[in-house]
Amino acid sequence: EPRPPTSDSLSQSFPIPRRFPLVALNAQINNMTAARGNRSNLAALSLIIAAAAGLLTAVVTITVASPLRSDDQQRRQLTTKNEDEPPIEEQSLIAMQFTANPYAGRDKIEMIKSGEAKLASLRLTPDSLSEGNGRVYGTFCVFDDQLNKKDPAVYPTVDHMVQTSDHCNENRYTLPLDEVVEAVTSHDSGSIRSERLKKLPLSGMLFHQGFSGAGLIANALTTFDNTVVISEHSAIRDALNACDYIHNRFKSKGCSASKHQKLVKDVISILSRSSDSNIEHMFLKLDSASSVYIPLLREIYPDAKWTFDYRKAEHVLAKSTELKRSTCVLKKRQPSSVMAYQATEHNVDLEDLTTHEVCALHLSTLVNVASQEHDSTGTGMLISYEDDLLKEDALIETILPYLGLQKEIDANPSMVRARVEDVLSTKTNLRGIHSQDVDSQWSSQENVHVSREVRAASQLFMQSMM
Repeated sequence: EPRPPTSDSLSQSFPIPRRFPLVALNAQINNMTAARGNRSNLAALSLIIAAAAGLLTAVVTITVASPLRSDDQQRRQLTTKNEDEPPIEEQSLIAMQFTANPYAGRDKIEMIKSGEAKLASLRLTPDSLSEGNGRVYGTFCVFDDQLNKKDPAVYPTVDHMVQTSDHCNENRYTLPLDEVVEAVTSHDSGSIRSERLKKLPLSGMLFHQGFSGAGLIANALTTFDNTVVISEHSAIRDALNACDYIHNRFKSKGCSASKHQKLVKDVISILSRSSDSNIEHMFLKLDSASSVYIPLLREIYPDAKWTFDYRKAEHVLAKSTELKRSTCVLKKRQPSSVMAYQATEHNVDLEDLTTHEVCALHLSTLVNVASQEHDSTGTGMLISYEDDLLKEDALIETILPYLGLQKEIDANPSMVRARVEDVLSTKTNLRGIHSQDVDSQWSSQENVHVSREVRAASQLFMQSMM
């Protein structure tokens, strides 16, 4: 039988990865102390979480001292020497990481109806859009969705605004989306006028390949006092690709077209509610992959203006496959039905393609969808990054008027020009630029490196763009 510790203290340390979960950390500590629980008592426990300071490891030091005390003695340890003061209670290490929920006890639906809590994301199940009783769930929380009007380059997407909210990070809640839609619809149609939220019309939709200037247009739109831009909202993205997601993720073909269309409409309807009486125009900037759903959105909103931004094939492919930017490679395992059809047309298996080839096929699919919708319906504006957007005054004289803002431009052309020029002088996404040594100024004179792999893949799948 092992002998008990004879020294006054015994320290033991072990490394913890930088993002080591505290639940696992507690388990490690419990296992270590339980092994000595029959022979010694835990006198002091100190945690040095070096990961919080940017170091790679943390050290847990456990000190074992005198023989086991009685339960009464242990309870007395939790009291202070002054008997008039309350006992010091132990607090969970996990609980210490979270702030108190300032909205605890509040009615969740009422917070949504008043516009205080907003839709942040969606949750889908295998039968969410089946012909049965499947449901879609929405997650809601309190955040400032107007931050991009203050600084669109720092808050280029809705997700960046959501991340600034402690409530969204720690206390967001989930509700069946159909129940929320029913409650909101009833509230907005039957409540006192002063309590209703204004429902904004969808004035325009911005589609793009990625890295092709749509951010410049979106940021220019935010400079108008009577506009709101909902930029790359994850709930809209997940609603649009819901059927493709269910098919790819759950291997299910049970997706009702009518329920899918209603989901998209419900999500955008919830997001269109505004308490700001000055706002008259709502614009959606979609993520690049959502461009394959232009026909679906056009069917729901036939009167909304839309644009599609693209750029030189080799350049957009080079930028899309840069390190930390190559999200298009995910389309190998999670292709849209349109991209899967394009692969069949090219007689290729996505699993056999390289990263550059998958991205080239994905990017060409986006252009094909936009071009076909433009040609077949006579709607939309196709905007070339090099030939259109970079032209002097193209935004003010062509693009913004097309999107329905000519009246606002005519009302104060000098102010509009000054604001737009300020937008054009700044990079559209400053997230991650923390050093003052990094240039935040945008320049149209960009040197894009085109590798041999990029050139070969673009020639294989993007010939129509070259």
